[in-house]
Amino acid sequence: MTAKDLVVKFLKENNMQPEKTEFGMRFFLEDWSFLLWEDPDDPAFFRLMLPGIFDVTDENFAEAILCCNQINMDYKVVKALVYSFDAEKNGDEEMNVWISFEQILDKTPEVGDLVPRAVNSMLNAAHDFVQKMTEED
Repeated sequence: MTAKDLVVKFLKENNMQPEKTEFGMRFFLEDWSFLLWEDPDDPAFFRLMLPGIFDVTDENFAEAILCCNQINMDYKVVKALVYSFDAEKNGDEEMNVWISFEQILDKTPEVGDLVPRAVNSMLNAAHDFVQKMTEED
């Protein structure tokens, strides 16, 4: 089984009904939308994404990059990154911060331990990022 298959099985068993999207398998937890990515060239690769946690503008770009760096230093396995994409509605480029959790799974992963830890780490990192970006100087 691939990492995606193992995680999807876990999600279904725990009433988090994943649905296929153009970006991967999406599921919702605590009002957050998570994406489970699949890499067909690396079936042991596990990547869970928490997209769009914070809008990045020209005015806060530098601060957002520095804050992402701080999150990356503070959290094991979790990555914070500024993701840029073309907005479908008006063709403008938009940027926001995504949080990811990435790991290479061995042949007998404890998915029941991995997924809750990934989700918890990502939610904590997202909360810390937003708090750092919105606190008054």
